[in-house]
Amino acid sequence: MKNFLKLSLVFALVLTTIAAHAGGADFSLKVKKENGKTVSFVLNEVKNVELSIYDTSDKLIHSEKINSEGNINRVYNLAALPEGTYFLQAETEMKIAKYEIKVVGETATLSDLAITEVYKPMLVNVNGKVSLSILNLDKSPVNVAIYDAANNEVYNKTFNGEQNVNKFFDITTLAHEKYTFVMAYDNKVFTKTVSAK
Repeated sequence: MKNFLKLSLVFALVLTTIAAHAGGADFSLKVKKENGKTVSFVLNEVKNVELSIYDTSDKLIHSEKINSEGNINRVYNLAALPEGTYFLQAETEMKIAKYEIKVVGETATLSDLAITEVYKPMLVNVNGKVSLSILNLDKSPVNVAIYDAANNEVYNKTFNGEQNVNKFFDITTLAHEKYTFVMAYDNKVFTKTVSAK
């Protein structure tokens, strides 16, 4: 009965965290104004974000971290950029969204809609009981691997065609104290180390 209550509490915590994750994961970008090579936009419903601009070869052109209690307003003057396609990436604790910037002649345009959105995996660890939840919107293959402290692989599985990947692991039954979870999907790799205690 005691174990059942413990597992019920773990499950309740996981559900609460998943609900918080879903509620805080979404943000939206709205282009306010475009004037020549200057674009002005606002990020709604986001507190902390890292904004980066990349070219088509993934070369970083600009990066900044912003902490705010409300909407985030930004104005970027792109006059120094040659004609071409660029990408604005907005990354929060929950999500990475990429928007397209087109610089043509004396004008720059920024897309309102994200061209890609990747939700980061959510790992909840309660005394070695680990819940993994991945929202995989494009249903790309999701690979989950777990390594012990000696870098030995103890788990490896690929999930194909699943929009929601949910797994539960009890690492208290394993030999080492710490384990590293490596989750790869949608051309991104996420890594997190958790403790068995």
